[in-house]
Amino acid sequence: MKQKGFTLIELMIVVAIIGILAAIAMPQYNKYVARTQVAEAFVLLGSVKQALTLYYQENGAFPTQSSHQARHDALGIPRRGEFRNSADYVRQIRVMGASSPGGIQVRFDSEAVGVNAEIARKRFNMTPSISSGVITSWTCASITGSLAIDEEYIKSCM
Repeated sequence: MKQKGFTLIELMIVVAIIGILAAIAMPQYNKYVARTQVAEAFVLLGSVKQALTLYYQENGAFPTQSSHQARHDALGIPRRGEFRNSADYVRQIRVMGASSPGGIQVRFDSEAVGVNAEIARKRFNMTPSISSGVITSWTCASITGSLAIDEEYIKSCM
């Protein structure tokens, strides 16, 4: 009489294969989720970049007000903390001052509100490239220190 079914070895091999696939797939999935959440920042940055570009074209310089709030008001964009009301993952977008004229810094929210651990509380800067008095492009760069975002997540901007 012939038996039907799988042997213990066959079942162990299947479980091992599933385990290996899961070990490879989970980190890739986490990176995918983080990149998707970073994309929200690039969408929000569109209006900020446009406001900075228009301001620069009209004034020949970037806003020089001493406070972040005053620079945002001069550009007609939401204040740095107000982005959190319209975003799921971005906590703050702020236009930089004299230390980085025309620069923008993006800060992500915490894991407590659903931000992926790979980018939670991390930051990156975006700076304009100017040629012949015109902003021709924007460059993203990670900041230094413990709050630096891995450049893997902002390479689509570079």
